[in-house]
Amino acid sequence: MNENKPPQDAETRRSSRMKAKVMPEDASTELETSTSGVPPKKRASTKGKRKAGKLEGIMIMPLDVLFEIFSFLRPLDILYLSRTTKEFGRVLMNRNNIFIWKAARANIPNYPECFEDMNEAQMARLAFEPHCYVCFKPNCRTVDWVFRVRLCPKCASTSLVDVIPLLDSLKKGVAILACTKEWSRSRTLAFSEEIASVTAHWATLKSEEEEEAYIQQRTVLKSRVNDHAIICMLWLESQRTDRSKELREARNDRKAAIIKKLAELGWGPEIEKITYTIGEHRLVKQPTRLTPRIWTNIKPEMIKYLEQIKHIRLERERPQVMATRKRTAIEAIRAYKVSLLPWAEVMPEPPDYCQMAPVKAILELPTDIAVDVSSFASVIPQLSSLFAEWRQKLHRHMVLRLFPSQESPATVPVVEPLNPEVVRILPLATTPFECIRCLGDDPFTCEFDTSTSKGRLEPLFYPEALNHPCLTRELYPESGQSDDLKLDKQPGRRRKEWTSTQLRLDLVGSHIMFKIVLFCNVDASCTTVADLDKLDVWLGCPDCAYWWGGPNEAEVPVFGWRNAYKHQVQVHSSEPINWLELSEDQKRQAVTGAPEGSFKAGQHEMSRMPSTTIARWSCVHCMDRTCEGTPQTMVDITKHLLEEHEVTVPQVDVDCHTFAGKKEFAHRESWATFAIQQPPEETANLKLLAQDMAAALNLGYITTNSTCQDHLDNAMEAYWRDHGHATELND
Repeated sequence: MNENKPPQDAETRRSSRMKAKVMPEDASTELETSTSGVPPKKRASTKGKRKAGKLEGIMIMPLDVLFEIFSFLRPLDILYLSRTTKEFGRVLMNRNNIFIWKAARANIPNYPECFEDMNEAQMARLAFEPHCYVCFKPNCRTVDWVFRVRLCPKCASTSLVDVIPLLDSLKKGVAILACTKEWSRSRTLAFSEEIASVTAHWATLKSEEEEEAYIQQRTVLKSRVNDHAIICMLWLESQRTDRSKELREARNDRKAAIIKKLAELGWGPEIEKITYTIGEHRLVKQPTRLTPRIWTNIKPEMIKYLEQIKHIRLERERPQVMATRKRTAIEAIRAYKVSLLPWAEVMPEPPDYCQMAPVKAILELPTDIAVDVSSFASVIPQLSSLFAEWRQKLHRHMVLRLFPSQESPATVPVVEPLNPEVVRILPLATTPFECIRCLGDDPFTCEFDTSTSKGRLEPLFYPEALNHPCLTRELYPESGQSDDLKLDKQPGRRRKEWTSTQLRLDLVGSHIMFKIVLFCNVDASCTTVADLDKLDVWLGCPDCAYWWGGPNEAEVPVFGWRNAYKHQVQVHSSEPINWLELSEDQKRQAVTGAPEGSFKAGQHEMSRMPSTTIARWSCVHCMDRTCEGTPQTMVDITKHLLEEHEVTVPQVDVDCHTFAGKKEFAHRESWATFAIQQPPEETANLKLLAQDMAAALNLGYITTNSTCQDHLDNAMEAYWRDHGHATELND
């Protein structure tokens, strides 16, 4: 390699005998001297006469025709063509035919000029042929424009030499005249073959003038090489960018063609949902144009791929589809439930009726099948029997609650026939239940009605206990559950399937109810809660009597049996009470009450026990939906209907409903006068308290129309703060 040539590859180091075999005699010395960028392969031996090449006749074409054909080729095509036969090599490597290379150059946009020490063939090899210049390894994509070579990583580590250590020797220091590139602060690299060429040429120089001229020549060459290398790098980068764009467009065209073919087969809607995914398939992202033959070959695999993707998509969408279907089922079934109002029996909520076999079968239809309200039309006629079967299951679990065991009744299989005697006991008035969650015995204590406290809860009797909120609500549910179970107006709670695990037999309450039933003069062994609700019975509490009219006349609170039970549990901590029976006159007094606005009416209101059992109402419009709230008083439900549903005049069983039913006798509370002697120790204090209340009434602190216990208490506290007590009370 002389001083004007770039580093030669291994092939140029072959013997002159080998070169003579490879190069035609009239080949230009300015063109590439090698005929192949890779080691020659041994020609396989063949038997018999070889077939003539299909392009054998091309060499008999007129040269002007050949040159016209060559003008449409690219430089790499010309380079490869020159290596096919000696005849092509002789023609294409002749410097008189340089116009062929220039025509090929014109076919490459912005193709840079050759380096000063390179010819067209060498430039074409450097720019386009992806082989390592040392080991001829293919797919060597990195071009080092400064060294004008391509090197694989392995050869780069051995063929690039640090010239800094060579500067210590005058003989070796000439290596700096080779084209160099700073690799780091302490390393400057050069190509080893170019170093060898420069060193060899330096050895032939005879005088200092020749050395100075050579140094000047190499300095100018290095500067021009570095400048031109930048141009070549920018061109190569633009080529790669253009190539990437070209490949991207080719892939997009192929993708569009494949999508069109699949859409013709009916896969259009599915492809719209997976456009990005399908573009990543190995058969789609190829830059090859889609031909009829290629489509025939890839069609089965593409259809199989879409079937797999569809299955995955449906599985991914399944939870959302199920939630949507459940909301649809709820709308269909809640309409049926509304049509049955008023209810005489407990009704299942969404978690329960969505598990019923006919409903569940529709919910679990394949994801790609549309489900709407009409889909449940066939289920509606079956709901009556399905609900009855569900209630029978609840009935069995409630029977098991009469016999506490270590196992939960919800998990014990109930397959044996129920004992008739046990079934008979369940609805009796002497069989009350209690909720361990509401009583605070459960670690997750809950009061579903925040307006009441656990001491003001109603007694739970069968079958009303089946509607207790704790049996169908889950506290602090885990995240990720279905949205159709959530309750927007009950934070921290979700619906759940009905369970009796929160109920247990109330043994203390059973003893209280036994006494109440005996007081009502009915048979405790067969009297049900419904029977008691029909009795016109009052129970007076002597332990809560007030002597407003004197020491011999007591005002006694009287209750219907439900309020009597609740009063005993709440006010007297379930202690025994010797209930007072009312005469006919006292019953009439309890029914009519004190004259409105009278002082006695005010006294009764101020002394009212906080034990009134109030009917709770639910919104029909929110039934079974996520907006459903807890049962409310009539005042609160009326406000809700006005604010949320713009209902100005609520209609029972149209806008609101209650499960409690009509219990005009059981829920009563009033006062009656009894001839009971006042205990001496209470007489003085009660008289003074009465004086203070009368004075507060006269001064306007309280009015006879006041009905709120908290308001009356606050009014008396204000009076005592301003005027003081009449005397210090003993109690």
